[in-house]
Amino acid sequence: MNYKRILWLPVFVLAGMTIQAQDVIKELKADVNRSAGTNYPLPAVKVENDTPAPGGKIPFYINHYACASPYYLPNEHSYDDPLAVFVKADSLGKLTKLGQDVMRRLDIIHNDAHNRTGEVTRKGVAQIQGMTKLLVERFPEAFTDKGYYSLRSVMVNHAIHTMLEATAQVSRMKQPLTLRTRVSNEELSFMDPKDKNLTNDRVDSLTLARYNRFSALNTSEKRLMESLFNDPNYVVTNIDPHELSQQLFRLAGSIQNTDLSGKVTLYDIFTPEEIYQQWRKNNAWNYISYGACKLNGARQPYMQRSVLRNMMHMGDSAMKRPTPMAHMRYTNERVMMSLACLMELNDCGIETDDLDSLEAYGWADYKIAPLGGSIAMIHYRKDNADQDVLVKVLLNNREARLPIETDCAPYYHWNDVKRYYLRKLYRYENERFNGSKNTKK
Repeated sequence: MNYKRILWLPVFVLAGMTIQAQDVIKELKADVNRSAGTNYPLPAVKVENDTPAPGGKIPFYINHYACASPYYLPNEHSYDDPLAVFVKADSLGKLTKLGQDVMRRLDIIHNDAHNRTGEVTRKGVAQIQGMTKLLVERFPEAFTDKGYYSLRSVMVNHAIHTMLEATAQVSRMKQPLTLRTRVSNEELSFMDPKDKNLTNDRVDSLTLARYNRFSALNTSEKRLMESLFNDPNYVVTNIDPHELSQQLFRLAGSIQNTDLSGKVTLYDIFTPEEIYQQWRKNNAWNYISYGACKLNGARQPYMQRSVLRNMMHMGDSAMKRPTPMAHMRYTNERVMMSLACLMELNDCGIETDDLDSLEAYGWADYKIAPLGGSIAMIHYRKDNADQDVLVKVLLNNREARLPIETDCAPYYHWNDVKRYYLRKLYRYENERFNGSKNTKK
């Protein structure tokens, strides 16, 4: 037995994790906007060249799920509440000079968002146009006048607007082309499914206690409050520092999606360390909510099991069609994040109970489900008679790794992909059924 090799293996693993953690920190420093997490807009830029498909195979089916493009925060309280805190404090003479300047900026941000909460911004429109253009140009064989194209959205304003802009962009590029659109709650089972049991299991007492401890260790709001308010006693009796700092940080990240970008900022009121801490807390909460976090059973990604099962079903159905087909579906970051984790794309499927280790594993929300982000499974074959269909998956436009053996990465044999995921879903359903059965006894 090669003991030397066994002894060195953990060292290599730890070294790799350290590098990934450093990469996340470097990315956040290089672009502070990434700290907005799921409010970070994915750049609509051309990525590296695609790995050529083996054997002359060409794309014939695209199964595409995407987040909505950049939009104003959906809740008016996100704009009203922090401004109200500063207006009240100012009326009592409790603001510092910086606090008064922040109040002025909050007023500008509030007025810009007035009557537009949840609405796709102009930057959002430009992004989805660019993203759709890149998709059509990247896979031209899949968009023909004889194909079948379906674009669907959940019944949320920004998702619907994103779908409509994508439809318009495809129409501009490909004529004649028949595009079918639909918005309906009837299809939520594979667009934004719900599961009461998983939702109830998401944050139990142990999970919440561990998160609160992690959050407390990544919180330093005293300096920020002292920079904004001139009376410590007023802060103690009238301000919730934790809530206010979170509100300000969320607004700071949302500005990049509006026309105020480059004109107004709130990031400057935070130190680099505070920005990092705020992102870490939000990232950990997203992992608990949508990732395979062992604190709550590592089962939250299975919220999207019907979505994944539908992808397998549609992949088989597409093989029977003699012409190309594409399903383009527009939903939200919750679906995208938990689906990426369920499919174990890249490093998304990691299971850990150590919230401090997420950066070391490379688990970062802005990489998984940014605004405009997508998961696209592209199916390839040589011709209609070709039964050895290959697929590759794009996570946010980049070729992704799947947890499946293959002899032609980043391409995978469809039968292997289908077998792996259906077995995974079967194991979960079997465990769930037997667990509930035993509980009844």
